[in-house]
Amino acid sequence: MVKRPTSQRGSSKVLLSDFWRPRVRWVGALALIAMVTAGKLALTLGSGPVDAAPAAPAAAVLTDDNAPHRRPVKVVAPERLKLKAAQGEVMVPAYSSVALGDVKPHAGIRRAVIVVHGRLRDADRYFELAGKALKASGADAESLLIAPQIITTADAARHDLPPSAARWKNESWLGGDPAKGPYPVSSFEILDGIAALLADRARFPNLERIVFAAHSGGAQLVQRYAVVGRADAVISATGLVALADGTDSAAGKASIRLRYVVANPSSYLYFDAQRPVNIAHCREQDRWRYGLNDPVPYVVAQGDARSFEARYLGRRVIYLLGGNDIDPNHSALDKSCAGEAQGAFRLERGNNYFAHLQRRAKAQNLALRHSRVEVPGVGHEAERMFNSVCGRAALFDAAGCDMKPGEAMMAPK
Repeated sequence: MVKRPTSQRGSSKVLLSDFWRPRVRWVGALALIAMVTAGKLALTLGSGPVDAAPAAPAAAVLTDDNAPHRRPVKVVAPERLKLKAAQGEVMVPAYSSVALGDVKPHAGIRRAVIVVHGRLRDADRYFELAGKALKASGADAESLLIAPQIITTADAARHDLPPSAARWKNESWLGGDPAKGPYPVSSFEILDGIAALLADRARFPNLERIVFAAHSGGAQLVQRYAVVGRADAVISATGLVALADGTDSAAGKASIRLRYVVANPSSYLYFDAQRPVNIAHCREQDRWRYGLNDPVPYVVAQGDARSFEARYLGRRVIYLLGGNDIDPNHSALDKSCAGEAQGAFRLERGNNYFAHLQRRAKAQNLALRHSRVEVPGVGHEAERMFNSVCGRAALFDAAGCDMKPGEAMMAPK
């Protein structure tokens, strides 16, 4: 059994410069550097209790241009999705289990799963690992799997992509920011566009369900999209009825149900100013994408942000949390003050967020249609999360994991 680390509260990490003195021996300085680097040296400042360390810079998440997620991708997906946005048509690379450019009807498709990659934008890997989970679920004959690739300006330049290719500056797509070209479309609009494509009854006459799923960085995008996304409005615009998955309706074939699967993200969007960890002077924790202040244009365009919470609580969202995703020093963990205010590591942050939603729903006398599932023995591993019993159930409706709305559960091994 892996022992879960406890959060380090009431301490402030001291910079090396605070200790350095000209007369310190060289050997002692090297030892001190090693201790600080390993995060093993901390001093308690002041006489009273301190809730947490002072606020770290908001962008304390691997912003080095040489970091792996900043490098151009090695492979660009072969499928070319042409999606209509408000400003015009854009192209998005993707992997798909059927040719999406083919206009003939796919009558056997009843479920579409859109799996979003992480910060590395490795859509090929996510398409492959989600495909393994699909095959294991036994639902491949009736399921369509799509893995869009949200590319950056560096990707577009390296692979000489056409001007119509939507591209973002670094990892700005994680929060729905506008693209750098060819139009300032939000990354959320890419998901809207895929929903519109799937709602075309000429192509998918029997589609019953759309699932948006992601792990890690992509799960940050999908979680925010579950809050502010317009997939239901896009579907309704076609004349179909958009429903939260699990909702009873007499609409039959005239309806499409929506579900969102959020696995091991670094952070979540909160609906009030309360956080599990009190970090002084952390202004970022209430700003977009940790809170609803100063949101991106996609959100502003929808008007009153107060309506988002009730809508979100009523949507079908499943949180998959790795029982061993407990490393507070994971290289891809959001270590900004806004991230740290949500907890020390991903499992803790996910549990804290679900408790936040339960509290908010109860205070407003609203039904919570979300489920929180802990997958024991799994760390920050997309393949093992998606191919777990509850992962296959969340993505492809496989049997073996009874996830009840409003409840937290431990997944069967």
